[in-house]
Amino acid sequence: MTPRLRSGQVPRLRGLVRAADHAIGRLTGKVRVLADARTPMNLAVLAPLCTALEADERIEVLSSSEASPIDPWTRVDLAMSADFWHQTPLRRCRRRLAFFHGVAGKYDLDHPDRLAGADLRRLDRVAFINRERMDRYLASGAVTPEQAVLVGYPKIDRLFHGAWPAAQVRATLGLPPAAPTVLYAPTFSTANSLHLAGEGIIAALLASGCNVIVKLHDRSMVPHPKHTGGIDWPARLEHFARHPHFALARDADASPYLSAADVLVTDHSTVGFEFALLDRPVVVFDAPRLREAARIDDRKWRLLRSMADVATTPDELRNAVTRALAEPTRLQTERSRAHDLFAYAGNATGRALEVVYELLNLQPVGVGSGSWVVGRGKSGSVA
Repeated sequence: MTPRLRSGQVPRLRGLVRAADHAIGRLTGKVRVLADARTPMNLAVLAPLCTALEADERIEVLSSSEASPIDPWTRVDLAMSADFWHQTPLRRCRRRLAFFHGVAGKYDLDHPDRLAGADLRRLDRVAFINRERMDRYLASGAVTPEQAVLVGYPKIDRLFHGAWPAAQVRATLGLPPAAPTVLYAPTFSTANSLHLAGEGIIAALLASGCNVIVKLHDRSMVPHPKHTGGIDWPARLEHFARHPHFALARDADASPYLSAADVLVTDHSTVGFEFALLDRPVVVFDAPRLREAARIDDRKWRLLRSMADVATTPDELRNAVTRALAEPTRLQTERSRAHDLFAYAGNATGRALEVVYELLNLQPVGVGSGSWVVGRGKSGSVA
């Protein structure tokens, strides 16, 4: 008669089998790290880490997405993701690390008690962008002190250090390099400013004589019944392409376009807070239904607006942009509060890589030696 395993023995046995599988894998090949990116925007969040890891000859970096999923039986030593609701089922994954893909407080990400369908306990580490959010998750019990790491937001490091000269980005887009430039970057939702008055917004900005870069959320770039109401926005905006001061951005990462802009126009998005780090003017186009539709945290809604002028019509927007260009230092004190949202701005990639190498049980190569904060009561630097 075959003996039956007790319920408590199953996870232990599964862990031993998984450890043996990965140990054998290391003898026969490279350590594998998966960028588990649901969308191109998620991949942009993970890109700084992938770039650094690809330079390590011991590591093989793989990727998976909705459009091109990975075989679930692929051996993976570490899966990194930037979406708590999307964790690709993997049969041979030893460790999981998740990052936040923004700080705007949308979809209840600032309220861990409301995160329906997001099981954070299955993650080995959760990388937090700022201490306030980490403390909220710890206090709620959504994550344990062993899981929580404070690393900042690697995606903004290159932006923070000025990696993209403004004139160069404008020229690459075919825009006059010396002209004042406005970036219009709405969030995705059928309740956003794009659906409310998008074409009027763009027309008003072009009428101001500025270069206008339109950076749509990747969910707005492809027609979808839920995300765009079936509208093909790139096709809808095609008639602006003839204007010499218009460019529709195609890359998933907004960072180069933020670098190229003198003023940002948005409704409510993390890009608003990223742009505030550059100490440049922000203008919010009011889309009142967005607050409820995107489940935006009240404090974050008010915070972004405190850093910006708020317009409710395209004509008001045009006047607000004109004023912002004429008085770029106005609201400077308010914009400085954005620094509280991004721990270790400019150095987050190195801190995140330390977490990656710790999970891989590898000696870091080319990673800063500064310690990172692990939960509460642990030693390490403080933001």
